[in-house]
Amino acid sequence: MKRWLVLITIPLLLLDCSNKKKGLLLLPFLGLGDGSTATQAEAANTGNGTFTVVGLETTDPGQITAPSETTPTDGSTNGGEQTTTTPTPAPEVASPAPTTPSEPTNPEPVVTTPTPAPVVTTPTPAPTTVNNETTTVVVDQTNGGNFNFETNITVPVTVTVGNESGPVANAPVTVTETTTTGQPNVVGVGTTDSNGSVTIPISVPPTVTTVEISVIGVNPTTGEVVELTGTAPVQQPANGGSGSSSGTVVVAPVINVDTTNFQPVNGCVQAVDTDCDGIANIYDEFPEDPSLATTARSGRYTIAFEDMYPSAGDADLNDHSTIFTTEMDKTPVNKVKVIRGTYTHVAKGAGYNHELRLSLNVSTNAKVQVSYVDGSGKPWSGCASAPKYTANATGDCTGGTLTPAQLKRGILLLPSSDKTLFGSKNAPAAGTTFTINNFVRGVTANVTITFEEPVDLNATKNLVGGHLNYFLAFNQKTDGVFRQIYRPGFFTDSKGKDSFIDKNGFPWAIIVPGIFNHPTEGADIRKPSTSGYIFFNSWMNSNGVAHKDWYLNVDQIPAPNRPSYVVRVSDFYVDNGFSAYLIKAVQKNALEVSASLIVIGAALGFLMKKRLGKQQAA
Repeated sequence: MKRWLVLITIPLLLLDCSNKKKGLLLLPFLGLGDGSTATQAEAANTGNGTFTVVGLETTDPGQITAPSETTPTDGSTNGGEQTTTTPTPAPEVASPAPTTPSEPTNPEPVVTTPTPAPVVTTPTPAPTTVNNETTTVVVDQTNGGNFNFETNITVPVTVTVGNESGPVANAPVTVTETTTTGQPNVVGVGTTDSNGSVTIPISVPPTVTTVEISVIGVNPTTGEVVELTGTAPVQQPANGGSGSSSGTVVVAPVINVDTTNFQPVNGCVQAVDTDCDGIANIYDEFPEDPSLATTARSGRYTIAFEDMYPSAGDADLNDHSTIFTTEMDKTPVNKVKVIRGTYTHVAKGAGYNHELRLSLNVSTNAKVQVSYVDGSGKPWSGCASAPKYTANATGDCTGGTLTPAQLKRGILLLPSSDKTLFGSKNAPAAGTTFTINNFVRGVTANVTITFEEPVDLNATKNLVGGHLNYFLAFNQKTDGVFRQIYRPGFFTDSKGKDSFIDKNGFPWAIIVPGIFNHPTEGADIRKPSTSGYIFFNSWMNSNGVAHKDWYLNVDQIPAPNRPSYVVRVSDFYVDNGFSAYLIKAVQKNALEVSASLIVIGAALGFLMKKRLGKQQAA
């Protein structure tokens, strides 16, 4: 399907270039999700996803478990209650009855008619059907009252599958979302247990209100591998109100899928699962590698720090700001083998210098590879001379094989901030004119971490809100030790209070979806009159229930000659997400694209020749 989307897009792109019909370019991509927008909105409000059945392949009957031969107890064939029958061998001719003294001495021989063999019915091929009942439970996202300032939604998704005979075990379940990248992004996989149930923990951006569920099995009467697809809500309006006024609450869906003519595939069907790892090819990023299954993509985020720890300082969250994306290659059982990340430094509104690091608490070694480019994309070698603010750090700037202790101490992502932003800050004073000509795109680090053995990042606290344990090390010491700042959710003190949320409930670090337009220098983000973020306090004081999209609402206070209190990084840092998707698709389908370009070129040539002919005739 994706291939045809690409092929359809190319002629529309040509029309867009020639006729300036901008809307045409987007038409093929309006349906990139599973299901329409209206369906997803309804699912989010009602809590009931609609499931459908999709046939995938006709398989070798030898790979399918044959059903029992049955006949209806009531003589009907409409799929009612059935019982299994056992064929009885038909006798050929009965032996003559034994004679007794009272019988005639010369009776006529009696021949009995053979009893007809019982009729064994062959199941009539019948389609797979599916009904769904989804229930939801509101989930406490406040960490027991200590709000972690997470914008991501972290919930368990439970799927239970049953058929006419009871629970369906060993059925592969995949959870995806299409909001982040415009194409299915796998956020969790699992396999149903003996009770037909599986619980899959997921973490998604706040823009995701529903997720897509896929269950793959087989129709035993047709031998066809089928996919059950549907949706489930992960957010719903709070207190029955609209999402804009009362906000939304996070919910954990429980999806009960009731089926007929559906069972797990008996063995491996390579037509739909080439490497036989239990993940269907349509979701398997590594269809020929049974050790790997999916790639979880975070989409784009910004991590921003306030560096006056242990004081809140000016609370402008612009002292160190980095735009990043990550990918994780996962095994069929959700363990992580490879982490890839891209980190671009975009703000340094501080006098201190800082390093951005990543701590991983795992039990295996990992090979770390790192490379740097400057703001124009050229290789950058300035890391080698940057100071270290984390003692005994190994692999800084060069990478290498790191031990568990070294990984936990911290992998260097971006070195000292006085070098990575080339002496600039991108944090002007409030009211200062700041344009794209003033904006400096900092150094970008490309980091790959390959574990010797796949790791479960949830086994120890490596993730909060779906994000890794990034921290800031900077050139200020307390008791001779360089200070470090972590995000909320990773460390608590002896009284159980989060060590990185101050006494007023404000954090020193925050992660924001997309490109965060950070406040100007000294503009306290908690004060709408001086930061422009009018819903930040509402979001913070509601423990993340109200205005999850606070970061999208800025500069909405009507006032004459009001100065700007944010740096519009999103205007300066060009997002080429759609172009990147199109280019990726073109590369993946180069043969088809080449053929389509030839056809399109011939068609355009014909039309131009015909038009010239008409002009000459006139």
